[in-house]
Amino acid sequence: MTNRAVALCAALLIGLVRAALLGASALASEPIGPTPATGSLARPLSAEPEMDVLSGAGAVPRARTVGPKPRPVARSRVARRATRVPVVAGTGSNYPGTAGFIGAATVALPSAMGGRYTGAVQGHVTVCADRCVRLPAVDWCQCHWGEAEQRVVDLSYAAWELVSDRPLSAGLVEVRVILHDPALAAAWRRG
Repeated sequence: MTNRAVALCAALLIGLVRAALLGASALASEPIGPTPATGSLARPLSAEPEMDVLSGAGAVPRARTVGPKPRPVARSRVARRATRVPVVAGTGSNYPGTAGFIGAATVALPSAMGGRYTGAVQGHVTVCADRCVRLPAVDWCQCHWGEAEQRVVDLSYAAWELVSDRPLSAGLVEVRVILHDPALAAAWRRG
């Protein structure tokens, strides 16, 4: 960068800082109520400084702003991103379905991953192959667990068609299973 470009950047930066300082002092001295020149209402400064929601308890107050406060980011979304969700990669297979759920897009999980049969949905997982789909876990499978040909999920025929472009006759597909459900994640951590 040439000396002239550096000098221009420095002058621009100084000018921006001066404008910001002059603008802030001008806003603080604006009247609250209709002004004779414009007839419009000036907005008062907010009484409390806004807090940076993302930085947590030791948040540093930001500069006062004119106008309504922006809506803060929900802390629950921030907290969810920070938690570790188990992701199990491996081989998925297919099966006709589970009694009571025949024709539905469901999965059976190995018992080590929280799979069990009660006749009801035990939780939900996201299965990714060619596409990712959130599916209910309704059954368990032995899935050759602990053996060389181990499976991490058994997909019903309907579920297979949702996550894979391969034909059912292929029988196996590489998948990732994301255990969002707290009960299934806890079973996986224990297993």
